[in-house]
Amino acid sequence: MDNIQSYTTLTGLTLAQVAEKLDAELPKDAYTAVPGAAGLTDIDPNYMRKVLNETFGMCGIGWGYSYEPGDLVVAVEERKLKAGGVRRVHVASLKRLRLWYKLNGPAAIHICDVYASGGSDNDVEGYAMSGSITNAIGKAVSNLGFQESVYLGKRSHTTVGRKPAGSSVSRPAAQSKPAAAAPKPMASKPAPKAEAKKTEVSDEIIDDLAPAQLTVSIAEASTFVIPTGNRKGQVLGDQSLDVIAWYATSLKAANDEQHALQAAAKVLLKVRSNGHEPVAV
Repeated sequence: MDNIQSYTTLTGLTLAQVAEKLDAELPKDAYTAVPGAAGLTDIDPNYMRKVLNETFGMCGIGWGYSYEPGDLVVAVEERKLKAGGVRRVHVASLKRLRLWYKLNGPAAIHICDVYASGGSDNDVEGYAMSGSITNAIGKAVSNLGFQESVYLGKRSHTTVGRKPAGSSVSRPAAQSKPAAAAPKPMASKPAPKAEAKKTEVSDEIIDDLAPAQLTVSIAEASTFVIPTGNRKGQVLGDQSLDVIAWYATSLKAANDEQHALQAAAKVLLKVRSNGHEPVAV
């Protein structure tokens, strides 16, 4: 019988390395707060596909997915908005998706299967359909250990990128400096300390605002009226993907209106490019 520990992916990773790769911390922008769900973290599916390609090999060669067309069902619902009126929503459900990946064994290549279901809501039918597929892939790879630390509550959009708690151990050594720093003229300079505090407060404000800005619902982002620039007065949801991407990533927000515009654009960009995020009602 083959020793399972001798298996490798097509990229040459051992199973232990696969587990480490799948749960490795991603760049900070891969994690965002789930709109309307306080404390929950969403993972950008573009990074998920990138990690799968790096772990198992190119999609279609080292890993991939398939489903029966009849298993993807789309229905239309009419939902009442809190502000009044009715909105038509496409609800897509994928009953069964097969995710597969390949492993090199001592004598042959083995194809491994993982099955999952998925669903997504969206104003646009195509986005709802692609969203249900992405949602199912995400559930399947979570069974392989993809971003396991997030699902176990050990990592989130609020903690990623921070230094380990143990790094604070170096502070006592820093506290010993006042004793050695006998020159009191240095202590009489309040300005540097004030500047350091201002920098810390500024960083905290940015960190605190980021999750709040991302709590804009998809419905609100779709109907957001552009407050500035050449497209002032136009609806953000009516713009092309390129325009939305520019507002989300390139706009140098200088005031509250522009920050709100950029936050709405980030929500729409995520939905338009991946279609995986359910509509918050």
